[in-house]
Amino acid sequence: MKKLLFALMISLVTVACKKDEPKPEPEIASIVDRWKLTAYENTVNGEKVWVPVQGEPYYMSFRFDGVILDPKGLPICCSPKAYYLNGVLFEIKPKTEVPVNEQCALVDCVGCDTWSIEQTGNELIVTLCEPFTAHRSKYIRE
Repeated sequence: MKKLLFALMISLVTVACKKDEPKPEPEIASIVDRWKLTAYENTVNGEKVWVPVQGEPYYMSFRFDGVILDPKGLPICCSPKAYYLNGVLFEIKPKTEVPVNEQCALVDCVGCDTWSIEQTGNELIVTLCEPFTAHRSKYIRE
């Protein structure tokens, strides 16, 4: 009877234990989360203005090792190899398996190996392809 009880206890403890999420890299710990696209920058009458995003929201996430994921948990297409977070360069080096995003086979990625990300509290401004044809987008922490 004791053996049966012991086996049952071990089974319950094993099932109750879940794998802990890896600790985020210290340089990017402040952005490891899910972010919602709220606006993009556009030029109107020669002046740059933020235009709110209409329709279905778009989300992206930063994984503990810096890998950028889409809403389905797949790597985004045309992902940078590195990004500057508030002026500090962070090189993306996956620490665990990165799933394959089948959609990326249909996308022609040009340039933009490095992004610039400015974080102020719960807001990110992501700049692609700087200084050539910079595209800026605004995200909020979800």
